[in-house]
Parts: sequence; C-alpha cells; structure tokens
Amino acid sequence: MNDMTPTREQREAKLEGMGCKRKRVEDIRFTQGKGNYVDDLKLPGMLHGDFVRSPHAHARVKKIDDTEALKVPGVLAVITAETLKTVNLAWMPTLAGDVQMVLADGKVLFQNQEVAFVVATDRYAADDGINKVVVEYEPLPPLIDPFKAMDKDAPVLREDLVAELRKLAYQARNRPSEEARPSFAFSPATRSNVVDI
Repeated sequence: MNDMTPTREQREAKLEGMGCKRKRVEDIRFTQGKGNYVDDLKLPGMLHGDFVRSPHAHARVKKIDDTEALKVPGVLAVITAETLKTVNLAWMPTLAGDVQMVLADGKVLFQNQEVAFVVATDRYAADDGINKVVVEYEPLPPLIDPFKAMDKDAPVLREDLVAELRKLAYQARNRPSEEARPSFAFSPATRSNVVDI
C-alpha cells in the first residue's frame, strides 16, 4: 500500500449498499441510440435463420412439408433432422455423456422444441418461411409430474434409451441390498444434504 491507497475504513465509508447510485459509463451511448448490439452487425453475404418450434409438449413428427416455405422470396433452405442426418449432425453429444437431438428427430419431447430451421437472406424472409412450414404432429400424452415419471404407465419420452434404462434397472435390482441403498452411494462423501421436494 502507498499513501494514495484508501484505508479499509475509508473504503467502507464510501459503500452505500444495495440500491445505491453507481456511476455507469456505458449508459449514455445506449440512451442516445449510439450503442451497438449483435443484431446491428451487417456483414457481406450474411444470412439469417429462424426455428420452427413445436406447439406440443410430446408428439410424433409425422411429416414436415417445406414446399411452400421454399417458395417464399429470400428463403434459401429449410433444414430438418433428416437434412442433418446426411452429414451426421442430427444428434450431438452432451456434457452429461448422453446425446440429444439438434432438431426434433421423429418426436418432440417438450413444447417449443426446435423442429426445423429456415435459412434466408433477411430476418423477415426467415420469419415468413417458418410460418409456411407445415408440420403434421401426432400428439402423445405429456409427462408433467416428475414424481410420476417412474410409474409403469408413464409416457416414455426417449424411446432410444429404454433398453439402457432396463439394463440399469436390472443391475440395480440384482445388486446386493446394501449397495442399492442411497447411504452406500453417499458413504464416501464428506458432507451430504437431504432435501425433500
């Protein structure tokens, strides 16, 4: 510390707490309309895109008709899971070691899930394009209550994981009873919390 460094008491005296005024240096340009946002970027040859989203929480995708969307001036392409399969990009790995659909592949698992992607020369053409994509759905019962997800009659969302889940359930059933207890799994932990939801 030197002579110019404020002491702890001086710094604490200047603290005003929550809700106090702070001098903000970036506000003036934004309030005067001089700020730059990502949406303000315009580059040569830049394209725009928008997603067609599912209105259903759980449904089979029976058909995607992009014929009318491709007729919209400025729409260049409509990408679906079938398109992505041709370049092996329909399913991508997750950080949890699983895979997930990039665009709905035969089934939507949640409301507003991305079903198709429209590429266009500007944002307005992309918006017009998504409104022309016709998706035929077969609604399925949604899974709303997480506590009922393990019921025998609960809807299965990820049918591709059924075999894996059956294998895990079999292993859990055939494990020695002590190993199947949560206390055994958490015994190496130095600290644990129990929360009832």
